Amino acid sequence: MGVIGAVIGGVTNALAIRMLFRPHNALYIGSWRIPFTPGLIPKRKSELARQIGKIVDEHLLTPESIEKKLKEPELRGEIEAVLQSEAKKWIRSNMTIADILQKVHFPNAVTQMEERLNGWIDQKYAVIKDFYIDQTVKESLPAEWLDKAEEKIPDISAYILTKGTDYFSSEEGRYRIKRMTDDFLAGWGKFGSMIQTVVGNTSLADKIRPEIIKFLTSPGTKDLLDTMLKNEWDKVIEWKWTDVLEQLSDEKAIQKAKKFIGGQLDLETVLNEPVSAYAAPFEQKIKDTLIPELTDKGITKMAKRIPSMMGKLKIADIVRQQIEAFSTERLEMIVLAITHRELKMITLLGALLGGLIGILQAVIMMAFPV
Repeated sequence: MGVIGAVIGGVTNALAIRMLFRPHNALYIGSWRIPFTPGLIPKRKSELARQIGKIVDEHLLTPESIEKKLKEPELRGEIEAVLQSEAKKWIRSNMTIADILQKVHFPNAVTQMEERLNGWIDQKYAVIKDFYIDQTVKESLPAEWLDKAEEKIPDISAYILTKGTDYFSSEEGRYRIKRMTDDFLAGWGKFGSMIQTVVGNTSLADKIRPEIIKFLTSPGTKDLLDTMLKNEWDKVIEWKWTDVLEQLSDEKAIQKAKKFIGGQLDLETVLNEPVSAYAAPFEQKIKDTLIPELTDKGITKMAKRIPSMMGKLKIADIVRQQIEAFSTERLEMIVLAITHRELKMITLLGALLGGLIGILQAVIMMAFPV
């Protein structure tokens, strides 16, 4: 009886386990559905998927658990190591910026960037013009700029006088004075000839030139020119931009701005330099400071955004959809792969209990024969 009980117990448990998965579909006799078909798991597949998704979302893959993982020193170290490796490649790369832009589907970078720059200048010119059109130069420019410009007036006058002195001291200056005096005397006819006779054999130009140089090097001349330039500067800064722009058409102003800014930027040279030309001098700073800071800030920002990101991802729905997409056979294989040993032990336990019950029944029957 013990053997019979063991067989019954083992078979019963094995059948119960089997009924968890089989049959996969409902079975019918005519229109009558056979009870316990389909098996428990196929029948409750949608509910199982929903509950597993809920458990994963609420208890396993939570924002807190992901944030904790992101902040682990090991993961941070791995992220920083990857960034250091990639940065090293770029820092020592011989690729030009134009090559990089070409790879990201931005061909003819110089032409396109110049076009965009010119478009930006056109737009900004219109905005600036509308804003400053009724203001004076003094009102629109920073005070420190105006002060610095005014401080340069003595330097400008000194430069003008120095260049004038150098010019009139040269042979070209001497020739120019001679030609001017000759033209002047010729224009006066006989009176000019009379002046030349009074002067004598010495050229009038040779008498005038030292006086011009003396005048240019005189401190009084420097003071006079400083005053004149200062007076003119005071007038200029009181001009309204409307007066300035009257002397220069919008088209000319824009073209000058484009030429100046384009020349300063020199996009063609910049874009055709290798990346290493710009990055190599900062390699140590990038490795020691920039990348660690970027890693920390990146992890911090990512951690802050995890709740909203996970809310948008809807982890529970993803898990539910994936489980529902499994075939019943695959789901059975997954469960059996995880619980095979435990289910086998349950079957053996059923056989053991059945055998014990059979032995106990035999003992009772022998002790109390009918």
